[in-house]
Amino acid sequence: MIVIVRRLSMVVQFWFLAFIMNPAHAEPIGQPTLSKNKDYSEYWEQQFLFGETLVTSKFLIANFAFSKHHGLMIATLENGKDDAIIIKNGRKRSGWSNDASEPSLTIFQHKLSGSFPGYFMRLHNTAAELDVLYSADTKAIPLIEAGDTLGLPQIDLYAPAARAYGRWRAGPEIGGEGEAGEWLPLGHGFGYGIHVIQQTNPAKSIRRWLRFTALESVGDYKPILHAFETPSGAHRAVLVLVSRFRDPLMFNAVELLPSESGDSWTLHAKSSQGTVTGTLAITNKLSSFNLKDNMNTLEKLVAGSLADSLQQRSKARYQITLNVNGAETDLEGDALVEDILVGKEKAKKRRSRR
Repeated sequence: MIVIVRRLSMVVQFWFLAFIMNPAHAEPIGQPTLSKNKDYSEYWEQQFLFGETLVTSKFLIANFAFSKHHGLMIATLENGKDDAIIIKNGRKRSGWSNDASEPSLTIFQHKLSGSFPGYFMRLHNTAAELDVLYSADTKAIPLIEAGDTLGLPQIDLYAPAARAYGRWRAGPEIGGEGEAGEWLPLGHGFGYGIHVIQQTNPAKSIRRWLRFTALESVGDYKPILHAFETPSGAHRAVLVLVSRFRDPLMFNAVELLPSESGDSWTLHAKSSQGTVTGTLAITNKLSSFNLKDNMNTLEKLVAGSLADSLQQRSKARYQITLNVNGAETDLEGDALVEDILVGKEKAKKRRSRR
């Protein structure tokens, strides 16, 4: 009886949150542009840290060599102790759909839906089921505009800083009971969602993409930093300070200096709105994910160069000072870091639970 009551309480709490977090506002999960460009790809990506458990997902639409406007959903659930759980399915154009009225994007049995401020992600296959509700602290922020001079993709932070609640259960593919099993709560967490549109081969526009996204913080603002290196050696970085109660502050003149170890950085940024100085330092590494290691031969053939990426994920600590008109504000907290290397495979293959 106690187990039944606990389970019912969790379900009631979960769906009550889903109801109150899904009003119809701007920044919906939108209709893919479906470009005919042979190098076109577009995705909605989500990352959330629940304690020490990291959840990531990507809903991708792309023009592959043998499948135009192919849909692919790939997600991971990992805690650094056990083998990563991979939830992955791909479908040709007839196997995925978009509903602008909801709004939502569905690939196979995986669904991403909602609009600012409330979103819901529901993943389900024989490996596992995973539900995440998340609420954006602030409206969408355009980070990189279309037609960037360095050839970078168009990037929008559709959920720049988000609070989440999640649960999951193992499927028969990894020894679980599937729908007959108990939901395991992930609890409350923090993370973000981004929307990316690429019209060129990623390996031709990005060599390295470093992301810092604040989780919990002390101070009015949370920093979000994206730094890029192109194959030609050009660099660009954008810093955004977001707040639940104030307009975001954008800094395009950003200098990010790595330490000799590569595990910490000194930050200097300025704009007409003020200056930012401080440090960011990795505190513990969470995972290393190579997409090709989790694809079969046919999937590698279909995905081509889009599969050539190594994603190293970590948790970091930041301490920065914002100076506006001589008034200083100290900001500190934890951040989720992702270091993406495009076209390189340096990590050892890691066995995954699939």
